[in-house]
Amino acid sequence: MKKTAQKIAVIGLGTFGSSMARELREQGADVVAIDVKQELVDSISNDVNNAICFDCTNEKSLEGYLGGSLDLAIVAIGENFGNTVIITKILKDLNITVYSRASSDREEKILEAVGADKIYRPEHEQGISEARAITYSGVKDFVRLKSGMDLIVTEPRKAMLGRTIRDLDVRKSYEVNIAFLGELMEDSSYEYRIPSPDDVLNEGDLLWLVGSIEHIRDYTEK
Repeated sequence: MKKTAQKIAVIGLGTFGSSMARELREQGADVVAIDVKQELVDSISNDVNNAICFDCTNEKSLEGYLGGSLDLAIVAIGENFGNTVIITKILKDLNITVYSRASSDREEKILEAVGADKIYRPEHEQGISEARAITYSGVKDFVRLKSGMDLIVTEPRKAMLGRTIRDLDVRKSYEVNIAFLGELMEDSSYEYRIPSPDDVLNEGDLLWLVGSIEHIRDYTEK
């Protein structure tokens, strides 16, 4: 049986909101994109299921548009935190699950107080990610995971080249796991897969390593 697409409203179509709306639609969600600026609504209208221009702080309008069968509302407004609070509270009063955007610890606490189910801190998270990518030696990319875990993308060290994953046993040596292997092909493209113990690491390959912040840092420093 085909799974019914989630109906999700994204309110606020700046860089964060519009990118989220497009990605949600790409992933199969039924997306309603909303902003008070007509030009932002027009710019995304071909990329989502429905794009609407109206003021979401108007309780009657918001209930009229979104008070039906909505699975989730994402309040992605970045310019006016007061509006974020008002919209979040209205949506919660309509018994809608709400994810809201905050820019500071204080804003996060206020959104928690009005009932936001999840809070995004995109600038905060990006700042942490960029700082880690800078301080981790030899790292090509970095993703901050939950529960004190990090994921890094890096090339094998010279001492690792020509050896199998089984022989290296990075889990035992560094307490990190190889989640994916990107094998460099002759045409300079990559073949990505979950590695097997017999895979041999070669120059130019890419490793996706997952572990605690401390163990990932230890790996990059040794």
